[in-house]
Amino acid sequence: MTTSIIKKVEQFAKKYCKTKIIKSGYEDQKLWENHVQLVRRYALQLAEIEGADKFVVEVAALLHDIGKYQGREGHAERSYELSKDFLKNLKIEDKKIELILECIKFHGSKHSSEEREIEVKIIQCADALGTIFDDEWQEHSRKTMDKETLLGLFDKTYTKINLASAKKIAKPQVEKLRQIVLSM
Repeated sequence: MTTSIIKKVEQFAKKYCKTKIIKSGYEDQKLWENHVQLVRRYALQLAEIEGADKFVVEVAALLHDIGKYQGREGHAERSYELSKDFLKNLKIEDKKIELILECIKFHGSKHSSEEREIEVKIIQCADALGTIFDDEWQEHSRKTMDKETLLGLFDKTYTKINLASAKKIAKPQVEKLRQIVLSM
């Protein structure tokens, strides 16, 4: 049953991610193929390490950025609202729906210092990992941002990662990205 629910969530999320109005730049052109899939991968990996609910984090990872179809600004709240209506129609326990929605609503790094459920922290960390491990996005960033801006983003991203397990995954990648930028 969970497999069929995941398939429905994938179809719903993909529709929003693929119909994104491309006005905020390169990043959003491959939202579904790159970022969302990386967030999903790292969310499941972190859920395994942390003993969290894998179903909750997978669904939240798939839905966390669907609100970007109308732009980056306010996308977490839009993603939350779209997901709330959609999830009501699936056969998911109310408690799990609430946790999925909390993951979506608070996935932004600005909430990373708040005390939240482990699943929320996982989505926050997976979102950051999805950015630093997106090779195409990183290449694009190197072409469009100066060294100082990039180095600052790496530091900010790493600082916002609030789980030791995620920091362990992120650290070698951040160091690698820093070296690439410093050698430019």
